[in-house]
Amino acid sequence: MIKIVICDDDDFTVKLIHGMLEKAIEISKTEAQIVCKACSGADVLTFIQKNPGPYLYFLDFDLGKKELNGIDLVKRIYKFDANGKVVFVTSHGDKGTDILQSGIQAFGFIEKVPNQQVMITSLVKYLRMTEPVLCQTPDVPMLELPIGIDETTCLSLSDITYVDSVKTVAHSICYHTFNGSEITVRDTIEHALELLGTGFIRCHRSVIVNKEQVVSVKNGLITLSNGTMVCCAIGKRKEIMEICLRR
Repeated sequence: MIKIVICDDDDFTVKLIHGMLEKAIEISKTEAQIVCKACSGADVLTFIQKNPGPYLYFLDFDLGKKELNGIDLVKRIYKFDANGKVVFVTSHGDKGTDILQSGIQAFGFIEKVPNQQVMITSLVKYLRMTEPVLCQTPDVPMLELPIGIDETTCLSLSDITYVDSVKTVAHSICYHTFNGSEITVRDTIEHALELLGTGFIRCHRSVIVNKEQVVSVKNGLITLSNGTMVCCAIGKRKEIMEICLRR
């Protein structure tokens, strides 16, 4: 089931997108449900903190002067829903470049146009693209992480690129995902390696990497599949090179 969140600072637009999404769900024949309609980023964040995702988000880019802009909102969303997928629905077609340059990973863009059928066609496309991504089967390995008092978030192991120690916060580590989101928890590298299992390897005293994400190792740095580079201890370089060769 795809769970959908809509956010636009204009209530009429929220209702309009809601209606188009209902038609798109019917056309696409996907199992999807609109679970949250919001007119502010704060309402979205409150909802996903109380109701862990993952979700498919349809967000306006400009949510008003007193609100977070789309980029800042998505950065906060990823802290609670690292596996969420964000589609920007905006009347500012030129904002796509700004979004891409910000470093956040948008799932897609839909331009607000008078022709509803054009928008519905785009909504159908993203619903179909999302179904195999968010509708995880029960045997997909997941890791539940505590992020606050009575608050947790779930990551699929395949989405985790690496884990490292947080030097500025005692007894804390950070989980990094393919889409660039980061989740910091109070834990140790040793315990994280136990939780992650055999698909991960400790390549440095303060770093664990996902074996499936390793692309190459050179000059003491491991390159991961999303372009990120992490440190590799001298004693681990041969083992990492063997992983690269096997892949």
